[in-house]
Amino acid sequence: MAVVFNSNGPQVSVEVGEYEQFPKNGQADTTEKTLPKSRHIYVVLVGFGLLCVLQAVLNITLRLSHSTTEESCPQGWLQFSGSCYYISSQRRSWDNSRQDCLQRDADLVIIDSRQEQAFLTGFTKATWIGMSDRDHEGIWIWVNGTPVKKNRLGWAPGQPDGAFGGEDCGDLRTMMNFIGLNDSNCSVRSQWICEKIL
Repeated sequence: MAVVFNSNGPQVSVEVGEYEQFPKNGQADTTEKTLPKSRHIYVVLVGFGLLCVLQAVLNITLRLSHSTTEESCPQGWLQFSGSCYYISSQRRSWDNSRQDCLQRDADLVIIDSRQEQAFLTGFTKATWIGMSDRDHEGIWIWVNGTPVKKNRLGWAPGQPDGAFGGEDCGDLRTMMNFIGLNDSNCSVRSQWICEKIL
């Protein structure tokens, strides 16, 4: 906008009008050309900003929905590789230990790997696990009916040995010079480990 003062004697007139800038040094007027480009850039930046906000909202929503659907172990249970483990503080026979696990919507632990065995080793000196050879002597079966793969797990030295006329239930031992899977008399009172798969 431009303001022009004209003075002719005692009268002063004021004219108000649009101010036009003329190019300097023969340069062409680029204001009309840059104005649409700046509008395009503004639209692109606003659109990009909105996309970033939308992405952040989606990420938060997905994390919240994932964390609410992701199961966690009950209080007092340990978690390892997709399973929850309850380690008893009481001592019972193998059968009574299994009943306790079933009442907790679990079963005696099935050890699938040396990593899982290493995780469970050391909580107690002797603890019942979910294997037995009651049906056929020397053929160890997990509580879910699958065979125990003897070569995939670590047995205590000289085990299983079927000593004392019948050791048909499995336990996990952590004793001096006697660490690993072991066969024991099913009526012995020991601690036990329940497993619940997430």
